[in-house]
Amino acid sequence: MNVIQKIIRVGNSVAVIIPKKVLQEKNLKVGQSAEVDIQPVKKARKTTLTPAFLEWVDKYIEKNRPALEELANK
Repeated sequence: MNVIQKIIRVGNSVAVIIPKKVLQEKNLKVGQSAEVDIQPVKKARKTTLTPAFLEWVDKYIEKNRPALEELANK
């Protein structure tokens, strides 16, 4: 499970918040040890999906559904 979280300052230290959902899914409790793999996140460009583009995608999928389903099954 990959979760992207910001590093925050806590006094003279730094911390990463573990979301409650992750704690519950992994059955973790406060005070337990956990293995954490830290990797920097590359900045992604923000994209805006306009209603016109989403409409185009829906039409494209509907028009090409048989071919797309065949590709998905390969």
